Amino acid sequence: MRAELFPRPVVTKKLTIVLLLALAASGCKTEKDPDQPTILAATPGTAYLGVEYYYNFGAYGGEDILDYSLTNNPSWLALEDTSNKARQGIIMRGVPGLSGGARGEADLGNYEDITLVGTDGRMAGSQPFDIEVKYNALSLEAETFTEGAVSPEIPDTRRERCELPDLEVPGEHSFTVNTYDETGAVNGTRDLTRPTRPVFVKVLLDQPSVTRVAVAFELTSDFDAASCDAGFSAPHQRCEHGRTNTGDAIPGQDIVALGSNSTFEDLPYLTYETDTTGEYPGVYTGGVITFEPGITECYIRLEVVDDTFPEPSEAARLSLTEVRSGIAALGETNAGVRTAIVIDDNEPKVSLETVKGGMRDALNVGASQTYVARLTGDREGTIRAKLRHSEGSSARLGTEFSTNLPGDELVFEEGVDEVNFSVVIGDSGTGPYFNAQPDDRFILLGLNNSYQLGRQNYARAEVDEMLRVSINELTSPLAVGSGSGFVPTDIAVGHAGKMFVAGYDRTDNDRVKVRIFNQKGALLQQLDVSSAGDQLSTPAPVIGVARREVAKDNVRTIRFELVVAYSTADSVEGTAEIGGNDVVSSLYWYDEASNGGEYVETWTARTGTEGDDLVRSAGINPASGFIVIAGETNGQWPGQTSAGGFDSFLQRIDSLPEGNGFTPSVAWTRQVGSSADDRVAGANAIGVSPVLFGSAQGAVKGEPALGGVDAYFYTAASADSDLTVRQRGTEADERIASGVTEGSTLWLLGNGLSEYTVVERQEESEDGDDTGNEEESLILTSEPRSSQGGFVLAYTIGGEIIQSFNLNDASDVSSEQFAALSDFYGDLVAAGVTDGDFTGSAGVSGASSAIVARVSLTPEADPDAETIVFRNEWRFQWNAADSEIAQLANYRDDEVVALARKGGDWVILLLSPEGALLTL
Repeated sequence: MRAELFPRPVVTKKLTIVLLLALAASGCKTEKDPDQPTILAATPGTAYLGVEYYYNFGAYGGEDILDYSLTNNPSWLALEDTSNKARQGIIMRGVPGLSGGARGEADLGNYEDITLVGTDGRMAGSQPFDIEVKYNALSLEAETFTEGAVSPEIPDTRRERCELPDLEVPGEHSFTVNTYDETGAVNGTRDLTRPTRPVFVKVLLDQPSVTRVAVAFELTSDFDAASCDAGFSAPHQRCEHGRTNTGDAIPGQDIVALGSNSTFEDLPYLTYETDTTGEYPGVYTGGVITFEPGITECYIRLEVVDDTFPEPSEAARLSLTEVRSGIAALGETNAGVRTAIVIDDNEPKVSLETVKGGMRDALNVGASQTYVARLTGDREGTIRAKLRHSEGSSARLGTEFSTNLPGDELVFEEGVDEVNFSVVIGDSGTGPYFNAQPDDRFILLGLNNSYQLGRQNYARAEVDEMLRVSINELTSPLAVGSGSGFVPTDIAVGHAGKMFVAGYDRTDNDRVKVRIFNQKGALLQQLDVSSAGDQLSTPAPVIGVARREVAKDNVRTIRFELVVAYSTADSVEGTAEIGGNDVVSSLYWYDEASNGGEYVETWTARTGTEGDDLVRSAGINPASGFIVIAGETNGQWPGQTSAGGFDSFLQRIDSLPEGNGFTPSVAWTRQVGSSADDRVAGANAIGVSPVLFGSAQGAVKGEPALGGVDAYFYTAASADSDLTVRQRGTEADERIASGVTEGSTLWLLGNGLSEYTVVERQEESEDGDDTGNEEESLILTSEPRSSQGGFVLAYTIGGEIIQSFNLNDASDVSSEQFAALSDFYGDLVAAGVTDGDFTGSAGVSGASSAIVARVSLTPEADPDAETIVFRNEWRFQWNAADSEIAQLANYRDDEVVALARKGGDWVILLLSPEGALLTL
């Protein structure tokens, strides 16, 4: 390797000299020009009257120290006067309404293109901005207060606030009230002194003011002692406590700013004043609250009077009336500030119930029943409550019914919280019971508020209508058929309480008929559904009724409709046979103009397959009016597939206008089944997608079979809509007899030899993590029992189990067979037959007898109960040998209507909501 000729430092020095010469020759600078002066600003766009507006600007640039100036600025806004021009920023400040001439509200408004300019003498930079000046608004916040309750606590806040008032020490207030005679006329006055409870209303100032702000407040109300109910003049109870004053608190009686006898620990920011309007002389109804500079939250301490008068929730107003010093606004627009002061009553409450704790009952004309009035809540001495029928009751106290109470008044002596009383239906001294209306009258029994409002030591009602009692005029079983003559097969209850009984007449070629009775048992109309010449054979018709709102001549009107359907292989006048048993359906509309009001045929349709089609259910969609037919077929409907044996089918028939009438049109039919014979228990026509349910021994539409006989159900909306079958049950047999849908819940009634329970199950997640990623679900389990009984299973339409009930005799020795299920006032009622003692108190004769059971769906809320209690449950067994109940219906949630057989005779029985037999 060759040796270096020069040492390394010499080379570096020569390179540096060359670079410097090159830079000098090219004319490059080593100094940077100064930046243009630039204002750094994000100014607040809002200012408030009486509140300091402040901003510290920053800037950079220029060759020298910058000087600042404002242009187009309002008089109240200026730069801070300072000689320290070298500081990092410049302060801009002002107080709208005060600085710059104390112009007050004249400073309100929008100020645009205010410009801050910074200059070094050679260059300048500017920053324009806008400011809107607003009111510094006062506002109020209040809670709902309750007489005699512990005063509410004042929550913590991040605001700068006033000293908290003492809300623990009760006060006292004296006042005078009118007293009334039995008619409500004023017969004197009474001086009262009652304790009060302090409460607070929060007063907020939007922004901290630079000056003290004092504002006046006042309690007012819409109460007007001279405003009376029609037919009355002041002074009178029906004025002071009439309808126009209901819900209006009385300053000086219900609420005061400061009780007349209260000791108040002075707060430096709060003073009280007596009434300034003259309506409540000598009463502290207002005062002044003062915000010191910087404070934005203060409190008006008021007092709620704990009186002894029953009254609804009442409201007064608290208003901020005047800003007496400082600058602030009564609300965002200075139009006023007010808030409602709502006072809930704390008087003891009365509830009226049946002896069993129910809220509904039914009594026969001429009968009486004992009920219970229960008093709850704090009380002082003897408490009274005067009874009266509520508004909306179609039966009147003193006319259709009476009580055994002197003056119809409940009296709860000291220490007594329950009082029994009787309701008597019938002659009340004005003549025998009379009701010309088609519907039964009903009692809505409540308290006589027009009497007891404003009277001391009376209770208030738990609810407006506390006890409903339907008055039944059909007091004996209504004979509707016999085995040798008319044989009923189905019932329904329609408008005005009409009871529809469908069946066939053995004495008239098994002719299909519908007999329509009113609630008194009178036959109103008989519909001859099939023709006299038709030769039928036990057709077993089913029916459905609906109340529909329809458009007629561009006017909405109510229409009542009836559908009747039966299966027959015989000739039917006006129809063409298809093959085997076909379904014949007839639609009727109620025509008020026809013979004083009758159901008139709209159309008749015959539908079917080449096989046997057996109808099990018929209904009317109340929204759209289409007809839903459900049943079983061993044929094949057009476009459908037969699975083998008898399949289920669900059919929709529309009513299409044709000329002056309507004609039936099959919209679609869906057929679903297993390879075995499937049974349809019923269908529901409510909703866009009708629901069909039944039981099957085999896999229905590919669903896995769970046991011998399973329950199944599905919905359908059109001919080609998705149709998912839910096959449900256990390893036992679940034979479904009836069902009810309520919203998205399907209740299935069945019979079997098992006891059912719904339990929670924890399943491992898909990733196998069984330590913390678990999902809870409900499953249905069954255990064998000794005798046959009934059950009710609740599923969502999506197939999830919800609840189960068992209907078996307590000894598990007799056999029960249930046939019908109905909804009833939020619960369910099931009916059928037993060969033993279903109720636990019936005599076991060895013969079959009809049974009914009410199943309560809502457990009683009793956290101390060891077992779940269902309040409305009861059981009934008819004391009649060789009897059964085949069908159920619901009259207004007031009466259970049952189609019953006794020997060879068919009758309608009525039961009360408490399970008492009304048709004796």
